[in-house]
Amino acid sequence: MRKENGLELFWLLMGQMSILMAGALLVPFLAALIWQDKEALLFVLPMLFAYGLGKKLLEMGAAEGRQRQLTIKEGVFFMAYVWPLMGIIGLMPYAISGLFPSFSAAFFEAMSSLTTTGLSCLPYDRLELPRTLTLWHSIMSWLGGLTFVVVMVTVLPQVSGCFGLTLSARQSIFFSPVWNRMAQSARQGTTVYAVLTVVATGIYYLAGLNPFEALVRAMLTLSSSGGSSVYAFIYYNSPVLELAAMVVMLMSSLSLLLVWKAWKVRKPFMLLQDTEIRNFLLVVLGVGAVLASHLYLTGTYDFLESLRYGYFQTMSFISTNGFVVAPFWAWPSFDRYVLFLLVFVGGCIGSATGGLKIMRLLVLFRLSWAEMRRTLHPRMVLSIKVDHLPVPDKIVGRILAFFFLYMTVFFVFVMLLSLSGISIMQALGLAAGCLTSTGASSALFGLENLHILPDWAKLVCSLLMVLGRVEIFSFLVLIDMGRRNIQKRW
Repeated sequence: MRKENGLELFWLLMGQMSILMAGALLVPFLAALIWQDKEALLFVLPMLFAYGLGKKLLEMGAAEGRQRQLTIKEGVFFMAYVWPLMGIIGLMPYAISGLFPSFSAAFFEAMSSLTTTGLSCLPYDRLELPRTLTLWHSIMSWLGGLTFVVVMVTVLPQVSGCFGLTLSARQSIFFSPVWNRMAQSARQGTTVYAVLTVVATGIYYLAGLNPFEALVRAMLTLSSSGGSSVYAFIYYNSPVLELAAMVVMLMSSLSLLLVWKAWKVRKPFMLLQDTEIRNFLLVVLGVGAVLASHLYLTGTYDFLESLRYGYFQTMSFISTNGFVVAPFWAWPSFDRYVLFLLVFVGGCIGSATGGLKIMRLLVLFRLSWAEMRRTLHPRMVLSIKVDHLPVPDKIVGRILAFFFLYMTVFFVFVMLLSLSGISIMQALGLAAGCLTSTGASSALFGLENLHILPDWAKLVCSLLMVLGRVEIFSFLVLIDMGRRNIQKRW
């Protein structure tokens, strides 16, 4: 009988992710064979490596581990190491192709796709890559968005107490660290994500795109991995296509937990009853109106174009997609500043979008208002409520800690990136883009391509992308575990 080491579920999860990456590599390989492209050989060795590694990791996970709960240690390890694992596998076709000058460049490109950031360190647009590599980029982005959502509804509640996730689910969805329950939640999230991808593909197809481009764009949009250069809508100048994109970006910003619930009870309009979704729509309508008004009053565009571009870019940045429909980098400073703030807002908790999320900001605003009232009336007993339900003090405290750590990490990495030779404003845009998975924020300040960065800065950006996806706390818990282990040894 094999001896358990307390990490059986961690090895099982990592093994399954490695085999999933092997299956994903099979798609561009078969596509290259069908297209008779010579790039098919780029995916053979990575596919064999990922499958072999996955089988080995599954063997390291004891079968009896499936019957117990996921421990906090296993959850932290998985959230911290799954992204580098996927990144190493994902960069292999890039590295073998020889199109990237260094390992750090290939790793940056893979991590940018997997974390749905949309940035590129190529000296040219990704559309100039062979179409099989373009397809691989889209698949990695789609998988990265799916991985983030699945981790959010399975592992994160065990590691960090949800950070308000139960609030967005109206405290009606049960989270459990038991393997079978986790697998069920993962299947639900994957099903909704896949169905929305099919729906998004149909919407783009009806808007005039061919089937392949519609599928690729749907995968990029739902995963919030647009970017300022890849498939920019500015090249099409099509209001119909832009409207279709706004619908899909709205879909990508919704909580998959609530979408699953609405689908299950056959009541789609119940989504509008959710506080987070209503506030998200109010922010989009309000900020879009502000941008459109300012663009019109400053004479940047006429009235209709101001509405069209203002609302599209609002939805693009708040959904952390970063798609481009107009040269926003040439807009007045006020409009660029508003777009910069939107990337920190993000969509709803339980979606693939980055940022702080609407629900957390809503709790923070209500906390600030309650504290202000308590200052005026010291004896008043106040409680923060969402959907007429009181928010537990534990969740409020965690959201406060998360906000503080989020902004601290942001400013620390701004300082680090400013050492790479770019301006402080460009460092702000780049750090915000990596942390919130909105690559287009760097283009707000004239930094559209990152091939000029030194290799160490690309690795720093890759680390920041991962920090944004593991919700920071998991990484800090991992560091604390390492510190305690060193103390015990000494």
